[in-house]
Amino acid sequence: MRARLVARVIREHRFGVLILALVVLANIVIAALVVYPMSASVQTGEQQRATTERALRAAEREFAAASAMVAGRTRAADDLKRFYTTVLPTDLAGARRATYLKLTQLARVAELKAQRRVEAVHEPKQFELDAGVTLARLSISMILKGEYESVRQFLRDIEAAKEFIVIDNVGLVEGTDAGSALLLTVELSTYYRMANHGS
Repeated sequence: MRARLVARVIREHRFGVLILALVVLANIVIAALVVYPMSASVQTGEQQRATTERALRAAEREFAAASAMVAGRTRAADDLKRFYTTVLPTDLAGARRATYLKLTQLARVAELKAQRRVEAVHEPKQFELDAGVTLARLSISMILKGEYESVRQFLRDIEAAKEFIVIDNVGLVEGTDAGSALLLTVELSTYYRMANHGS
């Protein structure tokens, strides 16, 4: 009975049902051809935006790291230039002046008696010069005599001196007689810039 009623309503309102069916079909077609692709396009756009934002954040981090590295290198280059121009002696004569007088004064203040002093100059080899090495080394070997506290004071004072003097090796020997002074053998180095090789 109900099926007949539905069939009769459809026959009587055939034109309206046809229009309604066409509208439903048009909506399905529009959804399939326009709305779904646009929805997929929006999703793809959001994914691309998220990917782009991640890439931008990564690029900003890399840029910040590169900027810090450039700033660090610039600072290091400035520090090295300042070290070459203000700390290191400019030549062998300057290195000898800086170390001879300073070490003599420090030994005297520490109440150590100088027994012997030997110097040697070590200039870079030609292949080192070709590679850009511009520093030569003045090595100093000293034998001093005195008490233990004097030795400690002397070594502390060398380390605290504004002159660039490196303690390479220290040897300490006790005298053979009871209560005799200690013998300190200390090997030191300083560096100076080679002439005609810039800074």
